[in-house]
Amino acid sequence: MKDLKPLFENLVPDEHPPSQVDVGAAMRAGRRLRRRRRALTVSVPLAAAAVTALVLATGSLADLGRRDASATPSPAAISAVTSASASTRGVWSSAMTTIPAAASDGSTYTPVTALSTTELLLRAETSFDRGGRLEVYDTAAGTTRVLGDMPQPDGARDYDPQAIEPGPEHIAWWAQDVHAQKSTDVWALPRAGGQAVLLARLSGPAAAVERLGVLRDRIVWSVRHGGLYAVPITGGAPQALPGTDGLHLVSWPWASDVRQYDTDLNQGVLVNLETGERTSLATPPGARGMRCSLNWCVATLEGRTVMWSLAGGASRTVRGHLTPASQIRADRFVDLGATVHDFVTGQSLEIGLKKSPTGATWHSGVSSSPGLVFSWQAPPCGSPGSTSCGSGHGPELAVLNLAAVQR
Repeated sequence: MKDLKPLFENLVPDEHPPSQVDVGAAMRAGRRLRRRRRALTVSVPLAAAAVTALVLATGSLADLGRRDASATPSPAAISAVTSASASTRGVWSSAMTTIPAAASDGSTYTPVTALSTTELLLRAETSFDRGGRLEVYDTAAGTTRVLGDMPQPDGARDYDPQAIEPGPEHIAWWAQDVHAQKSTDVWALPRAGGQAVLLARLSGPAAAVERLGVLRDRIVWSVRHGGLYAVPITGGAPQALPGTDGLHLVSWPWASDVRQYDTDLNQGVLVNLETGERTSLATPPGARGMRCSLNWCVATLEGRTVMWSLAGGASRTVRGHLTPASQIRADRFVDLGATVHDFVTGQSLEIGLKKSPTGATWHSGVSSSPGLVFSWQAPPCGSPGSTSCGSGHGPELAVLNLAAVQR
């Protein structure tokens, strides 16, 4: 395997960025693109995604210090589902909070992801016909901090930022005029706050952006047909990264050989783009939609959702189903419909607002990599089942911050 590390150490010389696009008149946000590219509000029957009862396997999980990609389960090794009597409240209580559903100027908040145990990155939008801005909400202090606007160019129609991704020093996103579809813009905003800068206007194969990764000195992304590109954080011409053909970025530095929405395909490799290490993943016979992170795998097998550790040990069957929106998050969690499962503690939590006895809705964030927040409309303050109120008045969002889940 070709060592990919030098490609990121000496990628392209710094160049002057292209002229920054002026902020134009308000335009409609890209509803069609948003539906196609992001998993926003999800609604599923609760019967198919009830709160997961973790099943104790016939043997305990091996220590996570050893990784063996060939240690895959056989159907006979998969344990049956049983009901868990232990309460999950202690595991999840520190991660549940409420935030205002709108800013003081009426802008609607959409959670992007968690920046820390107490900080949530939010996108604020005044309406579907106007641009937005990025803010950080501190759940401990109950305060917000504006980072900056998300510009829109003059003359664009249905120009909507996609795949917002925080990095060490910048937050990046891409945007495209849905009607023109002639180019894709890559933007970056200082994480500490400031003015957004247009880093590149992409055309050709590089413009089919699916996911972004943000490093200190550059932005990397994968495209829908596979392969990665990069551009300096100062802006410049994009460069294709040799040796990445067929790869899809998951969350920097990890890449896979399948796209997120190819739900019938099994992941075959996991690649560390920093080191060039390529791990081959063996697939259990009959498995479908297998996805693996550094330490965990999950798949559908004989109609059941099965998870196992790459360190070895028995597999477990959990309730809930893999969906096109399901992702392994932070090498610890996976969302299975209306259930979030914690691989480490073996506990699960039912999420979402019940719209009916058999259905619930929730929002899975708008980050590029698998995000760390789920949100839904919170019950009114003081009502039965409501989370502790943050603002004490006005509509609120209930938020599950996976970065704050206890171990």
